[in-house]
Amino acid sequence: MRSWIKIIGSALTVAFVAAGLYTIFVNFTTTGDPEGNPSDAPSPTLTREGQTGAIQVATSTNVWASVVEILGGEWVEVTAIISDPMQDPHSYEASARDQLTLSEAELVIANGGGYDEFVGQLVSALDGERIFLELVEGEHSHLGEEDSHDEEEHSQDEESHDHDHGNEHIWYDIHAVEEASEMIVEAITELRPESFDQVNRNFDFFMAELENVEVRLEALREKALGLGFIATEGVGNLLLEEAGFLNQTPDALADAIEEEREVPAAALKQAQDLIAGKVVSLVVVNEQQLDQVSELLVESANASGVPVVQLSELISEPEMDYLDWMASILDHLQEAIY
Repeated sequence: MRSWIKIIGSALTVAFVAAGLYTIFVNFTTTGDPEGNPSDAPSPTLTREGQTGAIQVATSTNVWASVVEILGGEWVEVTAIISDPMQDPHSYEASARDQLTLSEAELVIANGGGYDEFVGQLVSALDGERIFLELVEGEHSHLGEEDSHDEEEHSQDEESHDHDHGNEHIWYDIHAVEEASEMIVEAITELRPESFDQVNRNFDFFMAELENVEVRLEALREKALGLGFIATEGVGNLLLEEAGFLNQTPDALADAIEEEREVPAAALKQAQDLIAGKVVSLVVVNEQQLDQVSELLVESANASGVPVVQLSELISEPEMDYLDWMASILDHLQEAIY
């Protein structure tokens, strides 16, 4: 259990009580095996004024929805705005139903980094109070009616400047997921201090499972270190580079795809030559963006016997959670190079 989680409850409770928002009376009667599955332990009984029961949480994608469900257990009810694995969050157009979902949420979670800007735009127009997390920026905001206008002005100011956020696909970075999980647990226990014990058990469980993923990454690194790859998009690059693969995607090709421009013929030819010469050991494509360039590179890979791995921006199978999804991706990568 992380030390910062131990102390946050009392400090935040004082702040909320001082503001007259609620008074808490908790009778902890939890039982169960602390070493077992965290979801097996019952919740404490509760007498409390104000918000009670499961926290309504809205996330931009099903990736962060899954992480919240693992961490929050029965303390959360999560709605993902985007759950269709073939929908590109970068170009998603929000609906009135999405606005309603966010308006009913006590906790709203966006990936940030320019990936799902529609969430911040919707939240800035809402009345009422909620916690808004943008995970890439590491921002934890309490937004009320007066704050919404300020947040909207801040968003407009940011849109007038160019910001380099790096690779925003941070769910492919296990260390970043660990940091994001701490922020999520902080928000849950802030909203429901009585969830502290169970949510921290869930947190410890999740951290242990992420450590297992890191062990698998280390094992993969022994085989993958120095092997080149070409990726039509950078969606999985954080994981691939952590596993030891060397990104040999021509810059002109990567930049054109990122900026949604036509890929220069010379850059495409350079990539095809790298594949034909087996200078690279892997071609990685985004299954959500199988365009003409992706198809040509896949054809080159198939003709040269270079493995192709398809990744996705969202969890692709409804029966999978985040941990299952990461395990399946590592399985595909191992199959490709062993």
